[in-house]
Amino acid sequence: MTATTSTRFPAVSNATSNAEMLELLKAPEKAIAFAIEHIEEFEVRAFLMEWASGADLTPWVNGWKSDLEAGNGAPRR
Repeated sequence: MTATTSTRFPAVSNATSNAEMLELLKAPEKAIAFAIEHIEEFEVRAFLMEWASGADLTPWVNGWKSDLEAGNGAPRR
């Protein structure tokens, strides 16, 4: 199991359930931290626009988990 650590976003891993991740992402500061640290730079705006509109963020969480499993989901510094 791979886990991520960050000073802005709670430690999470691919074992963290989608429900837990989606609950974390409800808080603006957590959604912004997730976008900054875990979403590709060119996708941050799209993620935040979807978050702001109340869209289902499950595809973003699933994409992050896939990246994490492939070894690419570590937080950017």
